[in-house]
Amino acid sequence: MRSWLSAGRSNEEKTVKILIACLTATMLVSAVANAAGLQAPDFSKWAGKVLNDDGITDARIVQTKYPFDFTYCRKDSLTLWHYTVMSAEHLEAIRKGEIVKPIPAVQRSVAIESNSTACNDAS
Repeated sequence: MRSWLSAGRSNEEKTVKILIACLTATMLVSAVANAAGLQAPDFSKWAGKVLNDDGITDARIVQTKYPFDFTYCRKDSLTLWHYTVMSAEHLEAIRKGEIVKPIPAVQRSVAIESNSTACNDAS
């Protein structure tokens, strides 16, 4: 008997199924935590590692809205940056079982506010 994961599927389809399962589990944990009055998981360590892996070592995480989306400030800068690992469109396509290409590194980080009070407070 074959499992639901391997039943006549290509490696790409298996990868998408695994990713969907992980995304669903992450969303479920966050939803349950919020419903129970618990604090949602803190993804700031993960966000810091993502930035560090991209060569941004002087950042302070301001907010993690979802595990694939966060804002940060760089040291001695008042510019607030938005970093996207996976967009809402990507998540929806994955939910539908579609194959999506990752966001290119040069498009992940976008300045969203200059002279930000969030960055001013961090300085």
